[in-house]
Amino acid sequence: MKLPNLKAFATLMLVFVSSMASAADELVLNAFEDGSPASGLEAVLDGEITEFLNDKGTATFDIGAGPHTMELLLAGIEVHQFSFSVAAGQLVDITVSLSATGEAEHFVETYFPTETARDRAAAPKGNLSGVVRNDGAALAGATVAVSKVGTTLTTGDDGSFAAELPRGVYTLTITHPELDGPQTEQIRVVSGITKGLRLAYGGLGDAAGDVEEVVVTGTFDPTAFGESEQFSVNIIETLGIEEIARFGDSDVAASVVRVPSVTVQSGRFVFIRGLGGRYITTTLNGATLPSTDPTKREVPLDLFPSNIVKQLDIKKSFLASMPGESTGGNLVINTRTFPEETAGKLSISLGYTSGLTGEDVAADPSSGSYDFFGFDDGTRDVPAGVSAIASLLACEACEFSISPSQRQALSQIAAVQLTDNLDLDSATALPNLSLGANYGDVFDIGGNEAGFFIAGNFKNGWSQKASGIRRTLSASRLILDDFTFEESSNTVDASGLVALGLNVGDSSYQANTLVSRATESKVRVSQGIGGDSGAESIRYSIEWEERQFLSQQFAGEHLLGAGGNLIANWQLTGSQARRYAPDRRDVRFDLEGEDGVFDLLIANLARRYEDLSDDSFDISGDLDYLSDNLFGESTAELGVQSIRRERDSDTEIYGFAGNRDAYDSNAPNVRVDDVIRPEVITGDSNTGLTFTSLSSPSDNYTAELELDALYASFTQRFADVYQVILGVRYEDYRQQTDTFSVFGAGGPVQSLIEDDVVLPSLSINWEISSAQQLRFAASRTVSRPDFKETAFSTFTDDQFDFRVRGNPFLETSDITNLDLRWEMYWSDTESVSVALFQKVVEDAIERTVVPASGTASNTRSFENADDDADVMGIEFDGRRDFDINNVGSRTLFVSVNASLIDSEIQVDDGGDTRQLQGQPDYTFNLALGYDDFAGSVRHEVTALFNQAGETIIDVGLGGLPNVVEEPRLDVDLNYKAYLTDSLVFKAKVGNLLDEKVEFTQGGQTIQEFEQGVTFEAGIDWSF
Repeated sequence: MKLPNLKAFATLMLVFVSSMASAADELVLNAFEDGSPASGLEAVLDGEITEFLNDKGTATFDIGAGPHTMELLLAGIEVHQFSFSVAAGQLVDITVSLSATGEAEHFVETYFPTETARDRAAAPKGNLSGVVRNDGAALAGATVAVSKVGTTLTTGDDGSFAAELPRGVYTLTITHPELDGPQTEQIRVVSGITKGLRLAYGGLGDAAGDVEEVVVTGTFDPTAFGESEQFSVNIIETLGIEEIARFGDSDVAASVVRVPSVTVQSGRFVFIRGLGGRYITTTLNGATLPSTDPTKREVPLDLFPSNIVKQLDIKKSFLASMPGESTGGNLVINTRTFPEETAGKLSISLGYTSGLTGEDVAADPSSGSYDFFGFDDGTRDVPAGVSAIASLLACEACEFSISPSQRQALSQIAAVQLTDNLDLDSATALPNLSLGANYGDVFDIGGNEAGFFIAGNFKNGWSQKASGIRRTLSASRLILDDFTFEESSNTVDASGLVALGLNVGDSSYQANTLVSRATESKVRVSQGIGGDSGAESIRYSIEWEERQFLSQQFAGEHLLGAGGNLIANWQLTGSQARRYAPDRRDVRFDLEGEDGVFDLLIANLARRYEDLSDDSFDISGDLDYLSDNLFGESTAELGVQSIRRERDSDTEIYGFAGNRDAYDSNAPNVRVDDVIRPEVITGDSNTGLTFTSLSSPSDNYTAELELDALYASFTQRFADVYQVILGVRYEDYRQQTDTFSVFGAGGPVQSLIEDDVVLPSLSINWEISSAQQLRFAASRTVSRPDFKETAFSTFTDDQFDFRVRGNPFLETSDITNLDLRWEMYWSDTESVSVALFQKVVEDAIERTVVPASGTASNTRSFENADDDADVMGIEFDGRRDFDINNVGSRTLFVSVNASLIDSEIQVDDGGDTRQLQGQPDYTFNLALGYDDFAGSVRHEVTALFNQAGETIIDVGLGGLPNVVEEPRLDVDLNYKAYLTDSLVFKAKVGNLLDEKVEFTQGGQTIQEFEQGVTFEAGIDWSF
């Protein structure tokens, strides 16, 4: 409401009483009337705690983490009320403007006390002035050193000093020969506020000095507030730790799906504006990430649990500082890399999946001592001696040194070693268990901040694909393979983060160690009609897969030059992504003949051992120079980056061979040991079964990548309302992949991609008003094929159970990007935006269905599109809050993110077009929230809806129809109860509608399955 005759500025802030850790949750309110401190206003926190502002316009509160409400009252009449959220250990600045002629406004900024040098440089500024006196007289020439920023001031003849500083808490050290040693004082600088100090020492003050804080004047400039969505230089969507916690997501992939135009495939691969892995980039604390999946170039984001993430940024418009392949966007993952306060947290939850938990399911017969923790203890390794025997039997030079009898004996030994654990076992799907813990502490070492943050997570759970259907279609759309299947998976996720931080004056240093693992033990059992034979068939596959990411990073940030207007940043990261999949077993029984008994197909029985490692080294650095000129503020940036990656992918495949007349293939119990018994393993295919190596040279490949980049950009503000960003990025790129042909004699095949590109970018921002702005961006980017896409090697796609083969002749895609976005911000939580975008992709790389006869058409590869792809879309993003009880303690919010996308590629001379592969025709996200802070127990309920439109997963060639993922509405429901300041109860219902996941080809279903409704409940305890 409006407040007559009162024009005030109010600031909510946290201050330290005795140390940083002891009062991290204290909240201080300063109010101003006509530029002077205003007393008498009543501040009510969470509808319970009331404080009156003192004669300096100040009131203090102690608050805990979570959502809060604040009411400002004058003579019992509400003048303004609002809600805000605080993470554990955060400080808060909230500025409120109350006017007799306009509606009240407020701005909320939350941040941690232990900021890095770059955080401080980007923070909004406040002003500090003061006067130093000794024995009642002005003390001229005194030195005033300001902690954290390395600023040193000297008092004038009247003892005065002044400085502009980033908001935060500082220690002032005052030295002068007349003083009795150095004097230290703590001061809180608030953004947009000029605060005065009177420092009196000597006989006319007390022994510790007489210090008085006086607020001189108050102004508020929201354009100074950091890299948020509203004040960023490019089109960006941000998820902070508060939003990630509210949405109840366990990993990064689940969190980013809440952002406009972002979708997730297979629960871990992110698509931005419908563009997949080859069009987006992912960085972790500024370093690029390798992928652990052999068939995709996307980084599987389920490796990164959300509780180690500080902030997620999805940057949708290209800037010179971003990787050159950021066409759809750049997903920036920032871990909690610097300690925040002395605090810890423990979490535990249990989960249930309908139709799965407590039921008996098919399981891997192999069982190691550490399976529960996601580590194979060697049980699934290649049996001892098998690899050596395979190499010896394949050795042409050894052919005459091994007698036929020796060859037979070796084959028999190897075959016997392959007979274990081929028949299915059963297991009971236990409730899902999740554990999490973190702890951080901060220390003062010689006036410098040092500390650590440690986090660990463990999850063991079951998932399913129930009532599944899998089919294969011919070019004439006849159904070939026609199977039903059931799939159960036991997944173990484990991760750990150790972050060390040190702030020394105007420099910050960080060391981050991250280990993340995801292990899946999966069994799929299928039954139906095999297309090539037309026989009834029972098949199953048993797979154990370990995906691991290791990263060690060292980083530094430095404020240089007078006033810290030169900022230097650098990072050095070594990482390894590994996929270890030992002993995948594929078994097939067909109903042959007329005896009604299933036969084991020996030729189709295989044991596959895969090991892929990807080592990456990334070093980068940049300089930012901040200055003022005749036009306004400007920033010049210059940076370099160098990346080196090496990949080694090794596969061994073994099986059995034998003359069908030499053994009985009948399996009356549909078991492998019905057929493969010790007495029929003779080592000679003429008399029984023998060992055979099914490996081929094309199953393995090596690859290496070198990228060197140099970039520069210049940002200039004009008339305080216009901002222009000019940038250029140069990349020198070389990628080599070596493998062997799958055809003919299997000779070597090399793919070599070499290019050097210049990638310009232009952005223009117009701040129409303090709450409204318009953005325009134009840029040029590239899309290069990944290692796997260029390796002439074959792998199995686990989602569809088909073969994927690389194409060594792929070419780089060039892309032109245009973006236009209008934004309106009503408050810190309420906003609306509309964006238009266009992308023209030359030589687009797409995954395709390989034309072939029979079920051989169940193979995928990669091709450059014959024509340019034109992608146009419109995005809408908005949130609105509704006050139910008019005091802000019971509120509703509605948040809608949606996009409509039209993509076209011409497929023939007749003008027929289709969508770009991987591009949905729409995305839709809706969040409905209810907050109740009125009682002693605070409640928080959130309903989340997510759906993407039709999406081409694979492009059909040679008359084959496209494979399409059909729309599916996903609904989750989250609940939190803040029982105390330190204890939170949480519950979640996932996949509430349990809609089928469906893929079609030519309008016919080729795969579908159900996943079940999930239920999860647990507690978080902070200490």
